[in-house]
Amino acid sequence: MSNNDLVKYMLFLGPGRQADKFLFPIFVEFCIDEFPDEIKRFKKLVDSADMTKPHTWFPFSRAMKRKIIYHCGGPTNSGKNYNALQRFMEAKKGVYCSPLRLLAMEVFDRVNAQWVYCSLLTGQEKKFFPFSSHVACTVDMVSTDELYDVAVIDEIQMMADSCRGYAWTRALLGLKADEIHLCGDPSVLNVIRKICSDTGDELVEHHYERFKPLVVEAKTLLGDLKNVKSGDCIVAFSRREIFEVKLAIEKLTSHRCCIIYGALPPETRRQQASLFNNQDNEFDVLIASDAVGMGLNLNIRRIVFYSLSKYNGDLIVPVGETDSRKSRSKRKLLSRWVNDQSSS
Repeated sequence: MSNNDLVKYMLFLGPGRQADKFLFPIFVEFCIDEFPDEIKRFKKLVDSADMTKPHTWFPFSRAMKRKIIYHCGGPTNSGKNYNALQRFMEAKKGVYCSPLRLLAMEVFDRVNAQWVYCSLLTGQEKKFFPFSSHVACTVDMVSTDELYDVAVIDEIQMMADSCRGYAWTRALLGLKADEIHLCGDPSVLNVIRKICSDTGDELVEHHYERFKPLVVEAKTLLGDLKNVKSGDCIVAFSRREIFEVKLAIEKLTSHRCCIIYGALPPETRRQQASLFNNQDNEFDVLIASDAVGMGLNLNIRRIVFYSLSKYNGDLIVPVGETDSRKSRSKRKLLSRWVNDQSSS
């Protein structure tokens, strides 16, 4: 079709949808011929802004044949973390990704005590051991550039968290490790299966049962802190409440209290946890925030909830089932106390 014929046909069609349909293929062909470099740059820009396929952001990890072992256990105290950490310590080079600074420090101390040289990396602390081949870090600080034999990602169900979930997703998709151990509850199991299907990683599932049953006591403490026993952990959801309970217990009873909450300096948190775990001193009651629910190994006999509501940053909301289930103790008894604020 000559240019004159084209002009006549366009005048015949006039402005409208038919003219647009006729001109569009001609316009596309013109752009491809005249602006090839600009089109390539635009395609790269679109691809870089595509958030629908995050597994493609880590091409080196996708080129590896990784093995994902999911230590799946709804109940706490089931041995899933122990088995994962054993593989971590046996590896020539490994990384442990923790949800909490205090838990990373706990693993750091435990691993070094067994003569496996391990460094510590958190947002507050960096301790590099010479010639160390292992790293205990918070999940937000893990490097996706290093090569590891074994990686452990703890509390993998936190990938569903609206604020910090990206850190677990990034670690799972980007870690360059031959073997990745995930520890968590079954709530994200189907998501993990879908991710492994997309990435081509091999998924092995290990399901666990609790070693010792939890027991919910028949009655509460009736709002009386004099009924607190040695080995109790009182869970409060604000710093003000933590110090109120500590002062009240030490005034009304002969117990001495340790405290743990997120804003404490790392060394102070570690010291308080060690004091409570050491049975050869007078500190036999722990007052803590829900930070103790992220897998810390504490010698707790009984969990007591000072209240069942917490401030979420915007509003005071009821503590959900997931939050209450997080509070864990090793080989001990679980109890529950709904505090009568008017009588405390």
